[in-house]
Amino acid sequence: MAVLYFSFWSAAAVILLYTFSLEVVCLEEEEHPRIGIVGAGIGGATTAYYARQLFGESAVIDIFEETRVGGRLALINIDGQDYEAGATVIHARNMLMLNFTKMLGLERRDCFDGKLGLYGSDGVVFETSSWSAVTLAKLAWRYGWDMWKIRGWINDQVINKFERIYEIQDKGIAFTTVEDILKVMDPMFVDFTKKSVKTLLKEEGFGDKFIDEFVMAALQTSYGQTTDVAGFVGAVSIAGITPGLWSVKGGNKRVPEKLIKKSKANLIMPAKVTNIILQKDTDGIVSYEVQYTNPDKQPSAREYDIVIIATPLPQGQTNIKFEDFPQPVREPKMSLHKLALLFVQGTPNITTFGYEHIGDLPQALLSMDPNLFWNSYAQATPVDYKKHLNKKSPDGMEELVYKVALNQVPTEPQIRLLFKSRKDLRVVHWGAYPDFSPDMELPSFLLYDRLYYVNAIESAASAMEMNAIGGRNIALLAYNHWHGYLDKIDELHDEDTTSSSKNEEL
Repeated sequence: MAVLYFSFWSAAAVILLYTFSLEVVCLEEEEHPRIGIVGAGIGGATTAYYARQLFGESAVIDIFEETRVGGRLALINIDGQDYEAGATVIHARNMLMLNFTKMLGLERRDCFDGKLGLYGSDGVVFETSSWSAVTLAKLAWRYGWDMWKIRGWINDQVINKFERIYEIQDKGIAFTTVEDILKVMDPMFVDFTKKSVKTLLKEEGFGDKFIDEFVMAALQTSYGQTTDVAGFVGAVSIAGITPGLWSVKGGNKRVPEKLIKKSKANLIMPAKVTNIILQKDTDGIVSYEVQYTNPDKQPSAREYDIVIIATPLPQGQTNIKFEDFPQPVREPKMSLHKLALLFVQGTPNITTFGYEHIGDLPQALLSMDPNLFWNSYAQATPVDYKKHLNKKSPDGMEELVYKVALNQVPTEPQIRLLFKSRKDLRVVHWGAYPDFSPDMELPSFLLYDRLYYVNAIESAASAMEMNAIGGRNIALLAYNHWHGYLDKIDELHDEDTTSSSKNEEL
């Protein structure tokens, strides 16, 4: 009898153990999805990093990249030294980029140290001085109190409110649309997207001269666009030429490179994603087949539970095909603004800018005239921050490297207008940012069930920090959807709003 009793409970224990093992296996399968990310820029790298933090070591994370890690963070080599050929500056209060840099053991360097001039159809109308007191006096003479007002307005009405997103993301809260993420920073930010920055600043009491010169120069330099852009991206652009800007020593692309390594994601490169095919099992559970080709045009495919697109996907400008969806995937209605970067190692044609001596030329000239064929003209600094070898041209002039931003590839006569002589010349031409306009669509981050789009955030503004915030939001959104944490999606609780109010008071 004792033997039968023992055998009965032994069998029961085996059954319970087996059942528990099945539950653990199912739970592990449920908790550790297969994630495919298309694009290895700052948005894709940030998504991969936070997805690993959230989903754990057992999650499969693959990143598909067609060309290079970093995306629009890129370098160009001239005479043995690397220069930024993509996004260049980071704001002093961009917390994600600051935290990444510290965590990854990277070094920061100030971006600009030199004289700056504003250039229009009548030549240079304003120059800074090596003496800060003189610069302040000149600013006051030309723009009155607007220069002091703009700093307070940017801090109080933009940056302080913008920073709320960091605390909210720390709480694990995610948002489905760009409009929702702007609203949680401040509802006024959505209103900022519905009017031009010129209209917004005039309503705030700023003068025409300040808007038409200083703000126009900021937008021409940052985005190659004018004060007709939406107010929110205009405010981001103004913040982008304030003191305290920095970049990463060795190149900003080191951030996504090291984030991807930190995420332990599997980088599949070069790989061009061609098709994303929706699949459903008998229970209606969604998965995706991602088809891609290698440089030899050999097709391959992998299957994922979650797919995240982290590369620009404007309507009609992508070769990715979405197949077997019940209705067409709605791609955002935006076009990319083409920019050209001209890198020249040589001697400036100073007479074009109204100078007699090369030493009088500012280190950076910003165009405030949208009819000029160039947007900015500046000495370029190598990403290792070592001074360029002071090589001389045949006429004894230093052959420094200059970076000129334009809206289109320059002609040979235009290049000769800008440079007296040159030893080397390179041109980078790409779709850098959206064409920003008031009342532009603020799209959803969610294209379909478990199919996400990081770069939707660029409809509000395009910057390294914006794409990093978008990437973190997508990782949180995917995690909350996967586990059914619906109270962490598009929801703010009383303690969240109270905390934000307290922070604002402090």
